[in-house]
Amino acid sequence: MESKKLLFLLLFFLSVGLVAQDLHTQANAVSVANESNSTAGWSGQATLTVDGTDTQSGNFSFVVVSTANGGRTLDYNFDAVVGQDYTIRIWAKFGPRVNNNTTGAFAVWSGLSGFETTPIVGTEWSEYVFNVTATSANPMIRIYTSNYASRFTAGNTILVDNVSILPAGAVVDDQSPTAPSNLTANGTTTTSTNLSWNASTDNVGVTEYSILEGGNVIGTTTGATTFNVEGLDQNTSYAFTVTARDAAGNVSAASNTANVTTLTAVDNQAPTAPTNLAATGTTTTTTTLSWTASTDNVGVTEYSILEGGNLVGTTSGANTFNVEGLTQNTSYAFTVTARDAAGNVSAASNTANVTTLEAADNQSPTAPTNLEANGTTTNSTNLTWTASTDNVGVAQYTILQDGNNVGTTDGETIFNVTGLAQNTSYAFTVIARDAAGNVSAASNTANVTTIDGGGEIDYTSANSNLETVDWTARDLFANRNVGIGTTNTQGYRLAVAGSVVAEEVNVKLQVNWPDYVFEKTYNLPSLQEVEDHILEQGYLLNMPSASEVEENGIEIGQMNAKLLRKIEELTLYTIQQEKKIKLLEEENRRIDSLAQKLEKLEEVIKENK
Repeated sequence: MESKKLLFLLLFFLSVGLVAQDLHTQANAVSVANESNSTAGWSGQATLTVDGTDTQSGNFSFVVVSTANGGRTLDYNFDAVVGQDYTIRIWAKFGPRVNNNTTGAFAVWSGLSGFETTPIVGTEWSEYVFNVTATSANPMIRIYTSNYASRFTAGNTILVDNVSILPAGAVVDDQSPTAPSNLTANGTTTTSTNLSWNASTDNVGVTEYSILEGGNVIGTTTGATTFNVEGLDQNTSYAFTVTARDAAGNVSAASNTANVTTLTAVDNQAPTAPTNLAATGTTTTTTTLSWTASTDNVGVTEYSILEGGNLVGTTSGANTFNVEGLTQNTSYAFTVTARDAAGNVSAASNTANVTTLEAADNQSPTAPTNLEANGTTTNSTNLTWTASTDNVGVAQYTILQDGNNVGTTDGETIFNVTGLAQNTSYAFTVIARDAAGNVSAASNTANVTTIDGGGEIDYTSANSNLETVDWTARDLFANRNVGIGTTNTQGYRLAVAGSVVAEEVNVKLQVNWPDYVFEKTYNLPSLQEVEDHILEQGYLLNMPSASEVEENGIEIGQMNAKLLRKIEELTLYTIQQEKKIKLLEEENRRIDSLAQKLEKLEEVIKENK
């Protein structure tokens, strides 16, 4: 029984010895088990580099090139047991050759018996096998790029790969480890995670684990089954696997995949303010803004463009913006703010002050149309017409009587002509003028003949008390003008020198009621234009001044029309302000929503701590 145990132990140790360690131990480009981008362990007089494009197997090989000063050797020494038989395997081939009649060779080996000089032949990879016996504890292998006659020729090249030095009779280990299993990730943060797995098994033993992300090696362990991955991006998905390697270089299949998503960091840091805001290419209605990008600890997601503090547009990261819809010859003040994904907003940029160009208006308004006269009396008539159109806007109408200017309106399409002679023919036309002074062609002609007074005697202070004048029995009719307390009617049908009291006054205007303000073609003045007019003139745009009222009085119907025009303009301004308010309310809702999300995120983070 005792002899059987000894036999078993002997066979065990013999079997272990059969899977021997490769004596080509360094990690370099020609190592079978430890391939790397290195020339470690090899030396010589030839030029030695690593190549990754032409290999026998693996990722790298040696390129050995002769020099002009006789450098043509590549040497390797290894530790050996004197008297031990060894099998040396080397893959080699020709590279580019300067001398086609020369050849490389394995020659002048030392510390080894049984070796014979062997030429390197051909441009295809070939394996060269040498069975030798060590006569020294530190034998040397030597490879020549060319023969002695070509020793001073530079550029003769050989390639070498996959060198192994094994004791004779040793069994080569070609069995891969099993795949690592149960790969899991834990302790994941915004930038790291901890991987762990069950160890692989191998017929000899696992020497290394490689950790891969997306198929790329990101680290190794020398047998440990845990690995801390660092330097990850927050809120990003990763797919990790692990492979096992043994001393012979055999690699296992990949483990299961551990899918990891890193945490999102709470971002309370606002971007820096945009800088160098400038405007270029300004026209009458547009300008182009550009600025230097903000920086942020995570990243800028949006820029907001403001004019006078009001939002006019956004970009999703672009640092240029084209502003449109501006008013000509108008000043604007633009700023820009940056926003990140967490909703943090930067301080405002510098202010870019812009004044749009003034358009050269050379286009005349169209001629007024449909000029008509109505309500004609012995000395007056009312003119109405259809408004002209203009590329900018009509500023004034001029009324011509037989070719002579008898009055103007500030855009109104009605005019009362007074001071005419009874039973007289007149020819009226109207022309339109814009703010640039361009004048339209004349309208159609409205021919008017005033009414004949018929020879009736006017009521005057001289005859008002005659018995023939009955003030109570009938209504008072007059074909001419009536003056009460005055003899100067100034062309009005009724002139009163003093106060008038009445239960009701019904004014029937034969004019266009100012609903034209709501037409799309109406040129609504900007509030800036209104303010400028007030500051310059001291009264509202398109309204009479105090001096004009003092000199000419007011016509109730026309004044009511002017006041209604202002009310309708105010209505349009109110609608515009309402739209801006709704835009700001929507912006506030977005900010509230982001704040709620931040609060929820903070609660989640507190729960996970």
